[in-house]
Amino acid sequence: MKKYLGLLLACLLLAVRCAAMAEELPVLCGAVLVSDSMGGDWSVLAERRHLDAVLYALDDEWRDIAMEIPDERVVEIIGGQELYLILPMDADAMVSVVHLSDDEENLIYHSETGEPFLLRCNAVPSPWEEDPYLSDFEEVTEPFDCRILIVDSMDNLLIWNPYIHFNRGEMNTDAQGGSVIDFTNY
Repeated sequence: MKKYLGLLLACLLLAVRCAAMAEELPVLCGAVLVSDSMGGDWSVLAERRHLDAVLYALDDEWRDIAMEIPDERVVEIIGGQELYLILPMDADAMVSVVHLSDDEENLIYHSETGEPFLLRCNAVPSPWEEDPYLSDFEEVTEPFDCRILIVDSMDNLLIWNPYIHFNRGEMNTDAQGGSVIDFTNY
């Protein structure tokens, strides 16, 4: 199974790098939105035994990758309402996740390898919850509570805040220093 997963990731990496070369932006990360608006006290770590149910919306190959992720690579912000499968594109990348609160930033995950990990984040309230009559044309600050930093083996730095755009319903792929590819519909 691991050989199949490695081959899948290698093929995706090659396809992404070819696309990035055309745009001249380094692609440092791919991501799959597993679920959003989970709410409540749902806990990724508590649900590890039932990941099949949690990952129901994923295609088989993404589900297989997610099921292979050990608990130490499951990162969560308590109360987070979005679950992402994060796929750094460089196996030698340094990866950090920083929790952003009102008055401080805390490192909640760090890895010296670019292995895939699960991230549950964005426990911040949606502006739609505060004002259900917001116009699609109003400027809305998107809520996010974490930042992912990836430094690849070529010293490219990616800074990315994962969240769902409220007006478009899509994952934010805007990042500083590189590109994030949304694999959700692949």
